[in-house]
Amino acid sequence: MSSTVFQQQAVHSPLEQQKQKANQGGGRPIPCQNCGKPCKGEALRVQNKHFHIKCFACKVCGTELAQGGFFVRQGEYICTLDYQRLYGTRCFSCQDFIEGEVVSALGKTYHPRCFVCASCKQPFPAGDRVTFNGKECICQKCTQPLPANSPAPIQAVHNCCGCGKEFKNEQSLVALDKHWHLGCFKCKVCNKVLNAEYISKDGIPYCEMDYHAMFGIQCESV
Repeated sequence: MSSTVFQQQAVHSPLEQQKQKANQGGGRPIPCQNCGKPCKGEALRVQNKHFHIKCFACKVCGTELAQGGFFVRQGEYICTLDYQRLYGTRCFSCQDFIEGEVVSALGKTYHPRCFVCASCKQPFPAGDRVTFNGKECICQKCTQPLPANSPAPIQAVHNCCGCGKEFKNEQSLVALDKHWHLGCFKCKVCNKVLNAEYISKDGIPYCEMDYHAMFGIQCESV
């Protein structure tokens, strides 16, 4: 889980393509960034680098990228299909690849539109309190249903039980009757973000492995 609710996936670069006549005004020829040979006739300028049209291709499969989007990874250009296959992150809910903003909660990653309340199936509003009941994440409205015509309650200001910092217009997780940033609900021992399965002792969360290592019954030979 990320320490922030929203994080940016590897940037999907729109094609910065500019067909131009190479060496229009004479002078020194422009070398192709890929093959090193001079660019003659039409060439592509991508991020201040020049390519023959056929040389601007995916590093993995060799597909020409002049007509499509691409990703840049460690200076290499990769088509969308290969990038997602090799490095992409799938949404836990819809299983589609994620581009742009993501939401990370309880060790799982979602599109913002796919991280929804288990009860009303609506996305969590920005700044809403997310209650984890041990199995599912529930929005504040479904956790505290109001009688008809009753005024909305004033939400108290809470600090994160994990880092101690104040919540600032961001989603918070309610677990063990305490409030946490989504990325701060971690095992006390190994510091790994906890998913839907955890064990608590004295109000402190542990992953199953560390809990049994510290408090479990151990067999001893006599």
